[in-house]
Amino acid sequence: MASRREVLATSAVAVGATALPLSAGAPNARAAVADPDPTRPPGRGPNVVLIVLDDLGYGDLGCYGSELIDTPHLDRLARQGTRFTQGYSGAPVCSPSRAALLTGRVPPRTGVRKVLSRDDSQGLRAAEKTLPGYLRDAGYHTAAIGKWHLGRLDENHPSRHGFDSYFGVDAMFSEDSYPTEIWRDGAPVGTLRDDADLATLTRRFTDEAIDVIDRAGKRPFFIYLAETMPHLPLAVEPEFEGRSRGGLYGDAVESVDHHLGRLFRALADRGLERDTLVIVASDNGPWFEGSTGGLRGRKSGCYEGGVRVPFLMRWTGTVPRGRESHQVVSFLDVLPTLCGLAGVVPDPGVKLDGTDLRTVLRGERLRERPPVPFFLGRHAAAVRDGRWKLHVRRAGRNQRFLPELFDLEADPREVANVAARRPEVTERLRTYLAALEEDVAAERRPAVALTAKPPLFAGRANTLRVRLSRALRPGGGGGKARVSVTVAVPEGWTATTVRKAVDLTAAPVVEIDVTPPPAAGAPAGRLRGHRLTPLVVVDGRTVTGADVQVYAVPHGRDAALALDAGPDGRPALPSYRHLTPATAWDRAAGFGWVSAPPQSRAHAGPDPLRRGVVRDRSAAVLRLRLAAGRRRISLLRGDDKRPTHGFTVAADGETVIEPGPRLPAGAYRWEEFVLDGGPEGRTIELGLSGTGGNRWTLVALVVH
Repeated sequence: MASRREVLATSAVAVGATALPLSAGAPNARAAVADPDPTRPPGRGPNVVLIVLDDLGYGDLGCYGSELIDTPHLDRLARQGTRFTQGYSGAPVCSPSRAALLTGRVPPRTGVRKVLSRDDSQGLRAAEKTLPGYLRDAGYHTAAIGKWHLGRLDENHPSRHGFDSYFGVDAMFSEDSYPTEIWRDGAPVGTLRDDADLATLTRRFTDEAIDVIDRAGKRPFFIYLAETMPHLPLAVEPEFEGRSRGGLYGDAVESVDHHLGRLFRALADRGLERDTLVIVASDNGPWFEGSTGGLRGRKSGCYEGGVRVPFLMRWTGTVPRGRESHQVVSFLDVLPTLCGLAGVVPDPGVKLDGTDLRTVLRGERLRERPPVPFFLGRHAAAVRDGRWKLHVRRAGRNQRFLPELFDLEADPREVANVAARRPEVTERLRTYLAALEEDVAAERRPAVALTAKPPLFAGRANTLRVRLSRALRPGGGGGKARVSVTVAVPEGWTATTVRKAVDLTAAPVVEIDVTPPPAAGAPAGRLRGHRLTPLVVVDGRTVTGADVQVYAVPHGRDAALALDAGPDGRPALPSYRHLTPATAWDRAAGFGWVSAPPQSRAHAGPDPLRRGVVRDRSAAVLRLRLAAGRRRISLLRGDDKRPTHGFTVAADGETVIEPGPRLPAGAYRWEEFVLDGGPEGRTIELGLSGTGGNRWTLVALVVH
């Protein structure tokens, strides 16, 4: 029986539309790009203006049938170039779609599997090869303008992903929209405080795009203009209020059209229309408002209404004028196409999922179109292949009546499920998706991965886990190997080295003891992170894994209570005693709640504090037995994936810990106070208040 990897390599014959093995569309093939377009001057590709609207529906432009929203400038662009009727975004939601656009790879390959929150610690992987990076290496001036939404700007700035300049915002969220910082290059330069500020963004983004054109000089330019409209919250300048028949949503679209008209006019005034490829699309289908043009579904799902979007291209003299194309095109195709136009060969070691559309730009049809896959999170959900669209997973919990197979030529609204009537097509495409999902999962598995949940204890051996995989060997051969495993640590720290025979195919785990020096214990305040790097020697080669940031804290001598549990119900901190909301005062144990503990919403897990939202704003009282003498008490708080805020701790009627600053995801804080246990020891009560709305991975109380 053929393996799933073999299916990926041979499905071209079975699918008929040439599946993954074609050029840049092949997960297992080297990305090969032909010579630069012969019509361009030697060594120079066209200027590129890549425009992405936010949550714009397939039916929201005049050139796509809207009768409520007037978009004369985009309609004119469509007449001057090609309007694609079967254009697809990279995903049904914002962040993954943008990751696919800039990398040419399905979202889970890039590390962006979901819509990123304002303080999310995830983002586009630093190692990803991006379209602006390739073009910058080819001599382009690269500029990002508008919404980023691929990771926090303080840690995942566009300049780290190939852009020379940036002006914009991280994202505009439908809730908790203000204040939002406006960034220029590496620092905030202003703040959006209300809808009146937000209404100015479309104009300001256009002004910036025109400035970039002028700043580029004789260099070719690549402008990635990511509008914030018509995503919620909606806001327009006074001259656009009530202008459309589509309400405020329509006003926002008409405002974008007006300002894009200014940008198109700037290109014409500078004589750049024949030298500039303009692409306009939307990151996904509409959500709260907006029209899908009668297609099934909306944003967040992989039905056509969630992923089929307006897709316009104009390049005067190259892209045919006034043409309507029914060729399937995707965000995944943009990188290989633009690299081909610029004469750039993408890194052959990076698997791409799109295909080169240069022949399509000139008005031809692709003889063979690889399937276009869609993912929900880490799972393959649907695939478009020729006339067929197969769904194997949908958003939400309702997974009934799957798989669904639709003939989009006869049934573009996805009404009639023909999976039972065409079992051979269903099975072929389902096998393709399963093979692709396995291929993506295999790529995500690092050769070496270090697991080190913070914190580590100063002066003690802490056992960390290093997982190995078959990717340690070139080609992922796996099999038996003799390895030497250790962890590179800061000066003054120690780490053991383990030498043993392992089977790499079984993804073995090797335990390494790491000991920070006693002096590494935390002073009061925000903890300083330390970087650890796993090192493995196999077959005479040294392989390093990704760095992991850890923190070192002292260990409690008398009491060490962890207010959170790991998924198996044990304390998150080794050798700490477990304190849960159900831990009532116990004289023998010497600790426990004597009032209602911090409350959280229902959570399916052993400890409802884990990832729960603490809602009770009254003080929760923890009784604690202190040994004799003066005792230093420390509070550790933080979360590796979510931001946290502080809370007040009171003892003996006095505040001993103030709330302190809000911590971003991945940061931890260590705060201390001193209480006197007296000559014989005593029982104290600590009041925790101001915990409402917090999310905790870790809150620990340590008595020294």
